[in-house]
Amino acid sequence: MATGPLTAAEVRALLQQRWGASYDVHLIQRHRRIYLQIMWGYLEQLSFPLDEPTYLARLMDLVETVNQLGKGEAVRTWLRTTTDRPRLGKALSLPLR
Repeated sequence: MATGPLTAAEVRALLQQRWGASYDVHLIQRHRRIYLQIMWGYLEQLSFPLDEPTYLARLMDLVETVNQLGKGEAVRTWLRTTTDRPRLGKALSLPLR
């Protein structure tokens, strides 16, 4: 069980273990709140618009922001325990602030 700052490699591994794919992850700000969203698109999809290096760079930036917010452990726990899954037209959403 990992502790300490969240890493991009850990997030990708959790996504793959949980749902079998490297899902697209975004930080969204709405009405002074920040949400982590797991989108329905994924890297292994032929129509996914990013290549692997670009996906990993975006994931690293996102994880750095999550760690700066002090929410690494919350994200780690949520990815391990959420009972929902991303599906077409419905992102998973975790409020961070």
